[in-house]
Amino acid sequence: MNDLIRDFIEKDVIDSLDLLLDSSDNAEISKSASIVASLFGSDFDISSDESTKKLITSFKKNLTLLIQKTWVDHSDFSLKEEILVKLEKYCASIEENKWAEVFGSFTKILADVIYLMFGSMAKSPDFAEYALRIDPEFGIFWWYVNSLPESNDWSNEKNKAVMLIAMYFLANY
Repeated sequence: MNDLIRDFIEKDVIDSLDLLLDSSDNAEISKSASIVASLFGSDFDISSDESTKKLITSFKKNLTLLIQKTWVDHSDFSLKEEILVKLEKYCASIEENKWAEVFGSFTKILADVIYLMFGSMAKSPDFAEYALRIDPEFGIFWWYVNSLPESNDWSNEKNKAVMLIAMYFLANY
């Protein structure tokens, strides 16, 4: 995937993602997060509480709509309902500034939503390449999500920065 992704994004962005995921320095995290977020057209200020609140609201509304409007087989209808409940709990936690506590919930919500959108294809080893080819912006988002660890011991601020990047994409998708 890293070879293919280089056809779509610059090396400095890939390096910034690596630095974002590896660093514990808040200045490096903030700078790297801004570079990565710029992939999605973001000029979002991670340090602004007002901007964060607006982004959370937009993210929640847009993702709820995406989940509700996604056509699924009858067997996946209960999954849609579960995701909506998880999303509600997740948003309540981040509104209380509990970013580090809900990272695993966030990545699970993302994986479930992508499954709703693409079905079993989303679990295919070729899905990343498929996503890049059908919708490069979404494919880059999927590359970003797949770069995230399943769990972490990061600071609350680093978790916030990492999640806000994905939230920005989904709030504007």
